[in-house]
Amino acid sequence: MGNVTMSEQTEDCHAWLGPLVTKLSSILGKGFEDVRYEVSVPTDSFFVSNLLFVNIVSNASSVDDDEANKRLKSVNVVVKRMPPETIQEMMRSKEQFHNEILFYQKYAQYYDRAPRCIYATEESSLRDSVIVLENVATKRGYSVCKWKYDTPLEYTLAAFREIARFHAIAYTTKRTREKEFFDFVDAIGEVRFYPESMFRDMYNGTATRSLHFLRKQGHDKEFCDKLEARLANTYEDLILKFIEVEEPLATLCHGDFTINNMLFKKESDEPKVIFIDFALIRYGSPILDLSTFLCLHCARDLDKVMLDNVLRVYHDSLIQCLRENDIDGEDYSYEALYEDYKKKGLFGFFIATFFLAIQMGKFDGEIEDFAKMDLTEWVALSRQIGGEEVDEILANMLLKLEEFGCLDYIL
Repeated sequence: MGNVTMSEQTEDCHAWLGPLVTKLSSILGKGFEDVRYEVSVPTDSFFVSNLLFVNIVSNASSVDDDEANKRLKSVNVVVKRMPPETIQEMMRSKEQFHNEILFYQKYAQYYDRAPRCIYATEESSLRDSVIVLENVATKRGYSVCKWKYDTPLEYTLAAFREIARFHAIAYTTKRTREKEFFDFVDAIGEVRFYPESMFRDMYNGTATRSLHFLRKQGHDKEFCDKLEARLANTYEDLILKFIEVEEPLATLCHGDFTINNMLFKKESDEPKVIFIDFALIRYGSPILDLSTFLCLHCARDLDKVMLDNVLRVYHDSLIQCLRENDIDGEDYSYEALYEDYKKKGLFGFFIATFFLAIQMGKFDGEIEDFAKMDLTEWVALSRQIGGEEVDEILANMLLKLEEFGCLDYIL
C-alpha cells in the first residue's frame, strides 16, 4: 500500500485504513489487486461521525492511459467510523451505525437513489464498525448546497419532491411486502426519544426561547402566558405525541431531513437531490421530516402561503410515485396531509429552538465542546446562541405557524 497521501489530520488512521483498503480491493475485484490510496477530510459540512474521503487507485493504471481508462481504475468512497468516544454515548453512535447498516442491508434495495453501500460491518468493538459508500460527489457529480439556511425555494422544492418519493416507496413497500417492511421497522434502534434522553431537557429548556422576545415586543400577554404554561413539559406532552405512529400516514422517515444530509446537482437547469446519512430513520408521520427541513432552512420564509405551496408540490410528487407503483392515493389525501401538518408541524420548530442558531453558524465551537458541559449548561447556552437575531426569527416563525393552524391542537 504505497504512495499514501494524507493530511496531518488523517495520519493516525493509516493503521486501520490500510487493512480496510485491502478488504475493499478484494470486493472491487479484477484490476484492483494492487492499489494505492489517497485520503482527505471533508470540510464543507457538519458531520458527527468520523468521515473520510478515500480514493482507491489501481497500480495497474498507466500514465499513458486516457482519462476514461484512469477513471475506470480508480474508485472514490466515503468511509464512516464511530466519532470520538467522548460523544459516542451522548449521540448514541452504536444505534446510529446499526440503523444505517440496517437501511443498506434490508431496505436500500427498494429505494434506489441512495449512495451504493460497498461494505459495512457492525462490530462489538465500536471502533471497528465501519460503513463504506460510493462517493456520489465524484461518481455522479453531486455537491453540498451552499445555502445552509434561507435555502432558495427551488432547492426546497427539489428536496420535497425527493422526500415525497422516499415516503411513497415506504407506503408501497408497506402495502406490498408488509412482513418484510415491519420486520425492518421493528429492528430500527431508537436514537433520540428514549427514557433519560438528553433531548428531554433540551426540548423542555429551549421550547420557550421565542416567548421572551414576544413579551419584549409587547405581544399579547395572555397568549404568551398560556403558551409558556403549555410548553413547560414540551418533550413529554408534545414531542412524544408527535412521534407516535398513526396510520395510514405513518411512513419511513429519513429522520434527519436537513440540508446537511443531501447533495445536489443541476440537471436541465433544475436542482436534483440525493439523500445521505440514514442513521436516524424512523417510522412515523411524514411531517417529522417536512417540518424539520422547513423550520431549519426556510425559517424566515415560512408562512401560510409558502407552506401551502411546498405541501402541494410534496403531495403531487407523492401521488405520482404511488401511481407509478400501482398504489391508489385514497389514504393519502392532501386534506389528511394538511391536517397532519397542523397537528405535528411544531415538531420542526422545537428542533429549531436549539439547532437553528448552530445551522446559521452562530456557534464557532465543536460538538465535543458540548460533551464537556453538564446538561444544564448546554441548555442554557443553546437558548443564547445567536442572541436576539435568532430570538426574532423563532418568534416570527412561531406566529406564522399559528396562522397556519399549528397551535390549534395545543392551545
